[in-house]
Amino acid sequence: MDSAEDLLLILKEKIDFGYELIHQLAPLQQIDGMMKLQRKIRQEIDFLKRLQKSKKVKIEQLSCSNLRHLGAMVECARRNGVVAVCKIFHINENTKLVIDVISDEGKIWTKVIARNPKSLSALSAGKASYGARSILDQAEDYLECAKLYPCMYQPPKIVFEFMSGIEESLANKLKAAGIIVKGEILPDYRSVVDCDNDLDSGEDESLTDSQESTLQELSECIEGHPEINTLNLDVTAMMAVVSNMTNGHCNFVFKQEVLTQQCEWETKRPVKPVLDRLFEGKTLVCCKTAWDDFEKIVNTLGGPMEAKRTEELKQLVRVYPDDFGGEDDYPRKNLKVQGHVRKRSKIIFNFGHRIKALTVSANDGFVRAARQQGVTYAAFIHESRALTEGKEPTAQKIL
Repeated sequence: MDSAEDLLLILKEKIDFGYELIHQLAPLQQIDGMMKLQRKIRQEIDFLKRLQKSKKVKIEQLSCSNLRHLGAMVECARRNGVVAVCKIFHINENTKLVIDVISDEGKIWTKVIARNPKSLSALSAGKASYGARSILDQAEDYLECAKLYPCMYQPPKIVFEFMSGIEESLANKLKAAGIIVKGEILPDYRSVVDCDNDLDSGEDESLTDSQESTLQELSECIEGHPEINTLNLDVTAMMAVVSNMTNGHCNFVFKQEVLTQQCEWETKRPVKPVLDRLFEGKTLVCCKTAWDDFEKIVNTLGGPMEAKRTEELKQLVRVYPDDFGGEDDYPRKNLKVQGHVRKRSKIIFNFGHRIKALTVSANDGFVRAARQQGVTYAAFIHESRALTEGKEPTAQKIL
């Protein structure tokens, strides 16, 4: 039996390990959910420090520490391509699921498992207390949830990563269910029999370097998803198409600082070539709310040339009712209108999702805010461009 001194030494090592994990996460603050992961680690450290202060440490208390699993999560979170950790998604009104690590722009969900392989197999064989959920039950939850939150209209791939390994028979059952298994595959400790598996049932040709980079990203987006041939235009996208600024008139200093800044951006990174390339061979659509609001803006702020381009665009875009395509699915219907999530944006992006279109927009604020609520959209985000023709008479022209 470990002495009190030995247990206190182990306890100190665990506390030091917790602080090391916090240190490792310091450069990764831009990742969604990172503060939540750090908070979980600090809670474990606080628990261990209370034990340390009491000097009455039991081996069972050390075994209950969640730092081993959190350490495994930190290891995964530090890899390239991670976009979120500890992300909550709702399967229904009463059930939520926490995804440990999300990577590859949302296309991969990873569950990190650090438990003993033998205990995992025993639990999956039903050798546990009533109500305890096995790794197979959790796999079913992940697969169900992934269908509700597609990325580019495809369910994310589910990866279960076993940091301590997994026995072969259980790994095979997970693979049969559609789970990607990572980690060392170990021989079965003993034959697992009668293990029920509910899952197994069978314009300018001369572009700047930065613009070429943007077009490369655009090319990868479209070529990587050839099944998407419909583009849903947001109000911001249509404004960028018809604006004088994007059609050769960005040599102005406006009284409005934001317009001058956009002109500087347009000089360095023209938006029109990007959108023209994106629109090639695609069907352009929008919902009635988007078109009506866009026309109101043009009629109020636009100049003669911008109004003419609007009429030309109208010949290219099919306008559908807002509710075209049926009802919204669960997460998008319940998206809360607050902050950057405005009612108009919700209508436009939900319309695009229902008809399986790529929504073209400059509204990255909405996309990020929706993601914070666990809702994702297939979207191509471009830089914002305002209508400027009506402001040109009071602006200073740069020769």
